[in-house]
Amino acid sequence: MVGKRTLALLMAAVITLTLALPAWADAGDAIAWLKMQQNADGGFGSPESTVGTTADVVLAAAATGADPLAWSQEGNIPYSYLAAHAASIHAVGDMGKTILALIAVDKNPRQLDGTDLIQRLEATLGGTGAYGDSGMINDQAYAMLALASAQRPIPDAAVNYLLQRQIDDGTWSWNGDTSAGAGDNNTAAFAVLALLAAGVPADHPQVVKTLEHYRGQQNADGGFPYISPSPYGTESDSNSTAVVMWAIVAAGQDPAGDAWKYQGQDGTSPLDRLRAFQNEDGAFRWQDAVPDDNMLSTLQAPIALALKTLPYASMDVGDATAATAEVTPAAAPQTTLPETGANLWTAAIALLAGGALLIGVGEALKARSVSR
Repeated sequence: MVGKRTLALLMAAVITLTLALPAWADAGDAIAWLKMQQNADGGFGSPESTVGTTADVVLAAAATGADPLAWSQEGNIPYSYLAAHAASIHAVGDMGKTILALIAVDKNPRQLDGTDLIQRLEATLGGTGAYGDSGMINDQAYAMLALASAQRPIPDAAVNYLLQRQIDDGTWSWNGDTSAGAGDNNTAAFAVLALLAAGVPADHPQVVKTLEHYRGQQNADGGFPYISPSPYGTESDSNSTAVVMWAIVAAGQDPAGDAWKYQGQDGTSPLDRLRAFQNEDGAFRWQDAVPDDNMLSTLQAPIALALKTLPYASMDVGDATAATAEVTPAAAPQTTLPETGANLWTAAIALLAGGALLIGVGEALKARSVSR
């Protein structure tokens, strides 16, 4: 006969294992909210669909294991929206996002309704190493991330262009301004992602400088602001916290582990803080003081909740005449989950163990019933 103490211990063990599972289950609620925002043309955006927002949604959904190609409104899906606008995708940032999104769902970006986005993106490279002429750091970053995801070479000139625009404090500014105080945490995150994806090592002095800068930027709640100091406030916000987490993961570190908890083991981690920004309907608010559902925050949070980064999938797209391509995992460290963080192997073991314990509880209850 099994006593109450044994049953209590078994149940406690099950609960403990459940709590130890990955903390990104909330991403499913965010993806469900995003799905509800789909427009009649199959795309996403407000008041009208845009290529960039639609690509962002596809990336966020695919990162969590969802299938955005199955999402339909009036017979239109996100892929059909992107295909219908393929010929008009000329902005470097939109090209980069679309390439990343297509590869994430096993579609060759060389064959988007007869448009070769890889060829078009590579043709924007200028003599300075910049992709396009906007001067925006995020455009450069998305171009490099897309080419890395497509297993295409990234010229040294493109890498050097980005390295040369780092500000002394370890940040980058959105428009490439290198003057003191012009940078922000978000743009710096995209720059770090692009450099690491291009093969710059995580221990490169300029990458290390950015990560050290982030340690000084972290708030007591575990999150990150757009930049501090700032005349616009320095409270943590969800999209800054999410993209800084992307950079931390890309560098091979764990934003859920003790090393990134504010003031150590007993503090709050960036992952903890990010999860706290989620509203009841699944969407994420930008800041606690701005509680409305925020599209950008909800687009960026799922990738961070899954402890992933960009790019998280890659494809050998071949040359301009390639007919097919197979998706493969991106090279380390981009797809390597932190050793101390929640990964799928740990989850599988925990689920199996939890299942075994539940069976044990069932047998114990059965035995207790028989003994009465």
